Amino acid sequence: MSAADELTAALAEECARHTVEAFARYNAEFRAITRRAPLRFDSRDLRASQQDAIERIGLYERFVNQTVAELRERLGSRSLERPLWRRIRGAFAARITEQPDPEFTKTFFSSISRRVFGTVGVAPDVEFVATDLDPLADIHTSVGTNTYLNHGSLSLLFEDLLGDLRFRSPWRDLDGSIAHVTAEVRSHLRSRGELAAVQKVEVIRPVFYQVSRAYVVGRIVGRGLLLPLVIALKNSESGVLVDAVMLAEDDVSIVFSFTRSYFHVDLERVAEAVVFLKSIMPRKPVSELFTVLGRARQGKTERYRELMRHLEHTGDLFEHAPGVRGLVMVCFTLPSFGVVFKVIRDRFPHPKTVLREEVLAKYQLVFIHDRAGRLVDAQEFRRLRFPRERFAPELLDELQREAANT
Repeated sequence: MSAADELTAALAEECARHTVEAFARYNAEFRAITRRAPLRFDSRDLRASQQDAIERIGLYERFVNQTVAELRERLGSRSLERPLWRRIRGAFAARITEQPDPEFTKTFFSSISRRVFGTVGVAPDVEFVATDLDPLADIHTSVGTNTYLNHGSLSLLFEDLLGDLRFRSPWRDLDGSIAHVTAEVRSHLRSRGELAAVQKVEVIRPVFYQVSRAYVVGRIVGRGLLLPLVIALKNSESGVLVDAVMLAEDDVSIVFSFTRSYFHVDLERVAEAVVFLKSIMPRKPVSELFTVLGRARQGKTERYRELMRHLEHTGDLFEHAPGVRGLVMVCFTLPSFGVVFKVIRDRFPHPKTVLREEVLAKYQLVFIHDRAGRLVDAQEFRRLRFPRERFAPELLDELQREAANT
């Protein structure tokens, strides 16, 4: 190896190490903010909880922008040298094999390389292609859980389960909450004819927090039985009490929906929790689960991967969304895929006087602030490519006339 090659290899290793360390700092700060949630719940500090949510959402972009600037400064005139970035990519991949969530770490790298090169479509030589990433493929361990065996009394089981929860606030009526959970579970099981089938209850160890509520998330397991169990808790002026018990997949799915604010739950490996959640919500897209757990960028990666795989196995066309045509956006759908796509028009007809930058700013405001509310999540994608032949002629014509610059 020549001296020049040795310098290039050393530079690639340095940049790979720097990027891994940047992701580690991002993740540490993400978890530090997340760990404030129990205190916010105990103090019933809704405003601070919402501020935490906003702060946490902004972390990813802040760390990506910072890392891009640092790498550009270090690489100088070699910032756009693709052979060098191929070596950085390889060195990075070698360093993250033992990371808790390696696929998300790859997403972080790809965000950086796409920003550096202004990539349109995909660039598999200098990024990790979303369609090749499967964050659940190599999950061979389970999320940390507490297990409660049924020794013949569901009441005693739930007494142990609720008694293990540690809040600074007192229970308002612990016995009443135990009775409420027990009655709800018995009623649901009796309606299914499975009251005697319960062997155990497994709950994810950390409590899930969402604005003003706390949730115990688990499953009821037995002979031929696996049911979701989500216990919602609220902290009233007089103490903590059970607010709701959810035992049906549809009800639990609403709580974990993209229309809800993100959960704050401190997880060592997010993918392990997603595997558990898929066991109780098998119809829920993985993209939604990553997103509602606060990993919005990984959720975007998964959403793109789901769409690309869907396109490979379907033949329907993108077409105009039903309803009145918008003045600001061209809206379209793929009938077999439950997502609405919006592309900003190049110019807006009268009476609209808004600028493109204002539209983007308003969507960013929705993304940040409505995660403390309950509006549908809007995910921004840039520089994507879709097969031209999958667009209906009328839609393709409008996109070329009205949104060519986009």
